Amino acid sequence: MMTIKLFGVTMGTNKTEEEIMKVEAEKNEHEQETTRPKRRTSRIKKTRSSSLPLLPAPLPSPMLQTIQEMEGKDRIFILRKILEWSDTAAAENRFFVPKSEVLWWRVLSEEERTTVGGGGAVAVTVVDPSGRKYGMMLRKWNSLNQIVINGGWRHFVDGYKLKAEIDSVEVWSFRSGSNLCFAFNVKRELQLQLQLQLQ
Repeated sequence: MMTIKLFGVTMGTNKTEEEIMKVEAEKNEHEQETTRPKRRTSRIKKTRSSSLPLLPAPLPSPMLQTIQEMEGKDRIFILRKILEWSDTAAAENRFFVPKSEVLWWRVLSEEERTTVGGGGAVAVTVVDPSGRKYGMMLRKWNSLNQIVINGGWRHFVDGYKLKAEIDSVEVWSFRSGSNLCFAFNVKRELQLQLQLQLQ
């Protein structure tokens, strides 16, 4: 028999301490199950963002040189994404940006968030690994609630002969004056796997 003192009153029980703890654990588990909202599963395939625990690769020298010539500042790593067929398909001309708190809250200015959130577009410059610059647009497709970069994306894909499920891009942002710019560092997925094995 176990006794407990509650609000100055001593009470006894026929249950052991182990039995009481088991009942309390079951009660807590039941409360969590009933109070936790059920997650809806989406039938829409989510954009894959690589979850590999790798630091971003160093940016190539030509890319860094172009960023320096543009007087680039405030460089921020945003994400790494393994390209999907829709990012590389010949009929498409856009890069789906996985949902990113970093992009929305740390990179975009309040004015840019208002423009993009309202269905408008922001002109951006994208720098590739060889230092070439592409004029593109950052916009939100409200019908899909998805941010995309398009406008010159097809030239980028063709220039690097990018392949879905093989290539990935590491996306950095920076500012040239007040203009929003991105650096897209292209990586072969095989290279990422080898880096991971070497760690």
